[in-house]
Amino acid sequence: MLDEITLDVIDGIRAAKLKEATKSTTNRYLALIRAVLIRARDEWEWGDKVPKIRLFKEAANRERSLTKEQAKRLLDELPEHQREMVLFSLATGLRQGNVLKLSWSQVNLDQDHAWIPGWQSKNRRPITVPLNEMALSVLRRQFGKHHERVFTYEGKPLTVANTKAWRAALKRAGIENFRWHDLRHTWAT
Repeated sequence: MLDEITLDVIDGIRAAKLKEATKSTTNRYLALIRAVLIRARDEWEWGDKVPKIRLFKEAANRERSLTKEQAKRLLDELPEHQREMVLFSLATGLRQGNVLKLSWSQVNLDQDHAWIPGWQSKNRRPITVPLNEMALSVLRRQFGKHHERVFTYEGKPLTVANTKAWRAALKRAGIENFRWHDLRHTWAT
């Protein structure tokens, strides 16, 4: 029952979750509990008070991006099919999964935009993506390679970007501590 949820109960949940997950994951779990309890109190009027839920302190978020010179070196080292995906990611800021799953039905070259349906986006909301000239030129080069999907290798849709070739290209380009997701940070800069 809601009135049985005390600070001691929350501390027990915190300790149990921390045994199986990181502080960051435990915080997300606790934040969800807090949100439900606050909604129960404020919107549904199912109680009068909510215990104060303390979260763990977390390290600063990891932020990594490429300089123009690093991006050029990486692009020079990548195989063509991955170079195209990286260029498109740099031009749009889309997540790896959105780029990999991009289909031609989500692209409108006449109106210079693409869209990601809500079921494919992280926050479950549709995303409209304006396409700059770099993104459009990448798409034009991919046109006709596959009837459904935009990014392919040897005629088959790509399903993964973090491959041995990606990691080897990073190494040859002298880029350390860089993940595919960091292309989003590079785009944002």
